[in-house]
Amino acid sequence: MNGLRKDIVLTRVSKAYGGQIVLQDLDLTIPGGKITAVMGPSGLGKTTLLKILLGLEDCEGSIDGLEGRKISTVFQDSRLLPWLTLKQNLELVCGPGCEARIADSLARMELTDAADKRPSELSGGMQRRGALARALAYDGDVLILDEPFTGLDEELKDRIAGSLCGQWREEQKTVLFVTHDSAEAQRYADEIIKLQDALGKKEERS
Repeated sequence: MNGLRKDIVLTRVSKAYGGQIVLQDLDLTIPGGKITAVMGPSGLGKTTLLKILLGLEDCEGSIDGLEGRKISTVFQDSRLLPWLTLKQNLELVCGPGCEARIADSLARMELTDAADKRPSELSGGMQRRGALARALAYDGDVLILDEPFTGLDEELKDRIAGSLCGQWREEQKTVLFVTHDSAEAQRYADEIIKLQDALGKKEERS
């Protein structure tokens, strides 16, 4: 298997904050080159899982399959730098010589006309698409996305998500996205993981 498309395997991954267990004995395989949706109730640790995969949180257990791979990410909030234009936000992660990729990413997100606007001039949905465009411009071989289509109306979401997923499948990207929307997971993902089924015994929480 191509090293950049191999599975990502989590074995007995656990995370606690103080005495509060968030993830316990998580065994999970994220298939390489496919789009995987992770679902589960609020508070079960979905966002914590993404932070662990991104290296933003430490954990117990082991994670294999991310070594040497470039990761693109979209968080729940868009995190566009407010003092830069949308195009400049993409240039920041893409670097020099990426004009064509930046233009293509903006066009795919239907944001060509907004390239020179700052985030404060964009609607929430446009900021969300801007964050997706930035992830596209970075061109990671692994994409980790937290509620990526939040704030998009259904018609726009169908166009944007359909375009993205088609491109990712063609390029055989490894994609993991969190969603609360079962219809969204069914429509766009190759595989669906219910997080509670992948966890070991958890303590009761109020």
